[in-house]
This record gives sequence, structure tokens and C-alpha cells, in this order.
Amino acid sequence: ADHGLDLAEKDFTVNTVAGAMKSFFSELPEPLVPYTMQVDLVEAHSEYAREPDGVKAIWGGPCWHLSGIVLSSLSHCRVSHNHRVNLMTSENLSICFWPTLMRPDFSTMDALTATRTYQTIIELFIQQCPFFF
Repeated sequence: ADHGLDLAEKDFTVNTVAGAMKSFFSELPEPLVPYTMQVDLVEAHSEYAREPDGVKAIWGGPCWHLSGIVLSSLSHCRVSHNHRVNLMTSENLSICFWPTLMRPDFSTMDALTATRTYQTIIELFIQQCPFFF
């Protein structure tokens, strides 16, 4: 729904937009990267050490289209492309968004030790968006 809001008129800061996106994603019933895929992604990441082909082999399922839209937006809608102005490189974007996009269960030691891996997986998706989506 439009709700009559003209976003072009508004002068939203990067932090405001990022906060709104993170709030929206945190309210979804399941994370954008479903729990069922997270273990497979971590295994593929460790096995293929940043090779997009290895991660792409298991990336799919119901979240494919929506995840592609979100990560493409972060990558190609002038966010990471304008990193010299907004300081939001693919690494910074992944640091900002991975906890919301993946929502790991931090009550387990495995999840705590995999935080850098989760961040790297999201960074890889942002950097290699055309390849994945």
C-alpha cells in the first residue's frame, strides 16, 4: 500500500533507512535466510572458502526471490556502489544486516563461534549478487 508517502520528498539518512529495514526484517516470522539453510551455508562456506559456486549449489528454496531482491538492493541500488560517500561497503552492509537477515540462535556455542562466518556469507551474497540472483 502506498499510504500517500512520497519518499523522494523526504530526506532520510542512511541510518534511518537501515533501521527501518532491520525492523521490518526482524518482524518476519522466519529470517530471510531460513534456519534450515544456515547450517548448510556455514558448511558450504567452510568447504569452499568463499567460492561462490559452492554456496550457490545449496542456495535456493522459498526465500530465493525475496533474498535476491533485498541483497540486490544493498548491492546495486547505489548503496555499496556509493561506498566512498556513504561508507557502506559490502563488508559494512553485511556487518549491519547479517544478524537481522539470518537471526541465528545465540544460545548455542556453534552460533556464537560462527558469527564471522555468517557475516562473510552475507558479504559474499552482496558482492556476488548477479552471480547468485
